[in-house]
Amino acid sequence: MKNRSNASNPKFISKPLQIPIGDSQVIAAEVYGPFPLSKNSPAPVLCIHGLTGNLKNFAPLARDLVKQGLTVITYDLRGRGQSSKPEITYSHALHADDLLKILDFLKIEKANLLAHSLGCWISLAFAKKYPQRTGKLCLIDGGGQLSIQRKLSNLLMIQESLQRLGKTFSSKEEYLDLAKRSPILSSWNEDVANFLIYELTPIGEGKNPSYRCNIPEQVIDSELIQMGGARNPGKILINFLKNPIDSIRILRKNRVLPYSQISAPALIVRAGKPNFKKGDELLPDSAILIFQKFWKDAVFLTLPDKNHYETILLPDLKRDETISWFFSKT
Repeated sequence: MKNRSNASNPKFISKPLQIPIGDSQVIAAEVYGPFPLSKNSPAPVLCIHGLTGNLKNFAPLARDLVKQGLTVITYDLRGRGQSSKPEITYSHALHADDLLKILDFLKIEKANLLAHSLGCWISLAFAKKYPQRTGKLCLIDGGGQLSIQRKLSNLLMIQESLQRLGKTFSSKEEYLDLAKRSPILSSWNEDVANFLIYELTPIGEGKNPSYRCNIPEQVIDSELIQMGGARNPGKILINFLKNPIDSIRILRKNRVLPYSQISAPALIVRAGKPNFKKGDELLPDSAILIFQKFWKDAVFLTLPDKNHYETILLPDLKRDETISWFFSKT
């Protein structure tokens, strides 16, 4: 039975932050647990969400990690949630540099990284560029080295999660109903609803405004282009023909991931359940074999009853226990 007193315990309640990153831009963050950190405190856990996620994705997991004596910091990537959304080129490198600015502002010398989906690639970019600021890495269903065929399959798979972008909804309930009807999630809870409501922006004034997801379409388009993809997979060839030199540069850059250049301990968590059909998992066996080749001491966990989205949005005791153990052990 859950301890109801936890809800009123200050260390289980998130504290909002606005972190300046220059050029009048900010990163929105929430802190769970003791902060500022004491001298002998364990390294905090920084949570990095996926392509269309936000800091609320990690709320239930953060609450559990705090119970193990860890401080957890979740934040909105630039272009999402309540963080600034400039019209710029978005990439793993940009987000990795933003993460460094977050650590510098919060005076965190070294952080453990807990990432999902796109956040895994950002974590890899950060760990490669700033090894002295990286503690441990927990990658949840992302960061795998994939064939071009598998990358295209993944692009098709995420189309369902992109349907909400740019559309206007008459109410919050209509927005939530779209998600409830989606086959992406096998169950529903308050944390999922909070994640979706957090990203809504009212349009118009008065008692009955309409709503829209606050993630600009331009942000996602830019992000996908820098990964060699496109929101509409049919545009990949068009983008290549328009900018062949840039396209080839991006393909070469993303072809081989920097596992061999990263010394941080790693926990790899993957979804064992297909998203829509068998074979559309984001981390196939071939990707796990490559992880194992370069990270001999990595720990691996498969969640057999969770798909890509459920690995972070739905409760899972084995996941939470394993992540708590990984970050707590010396």
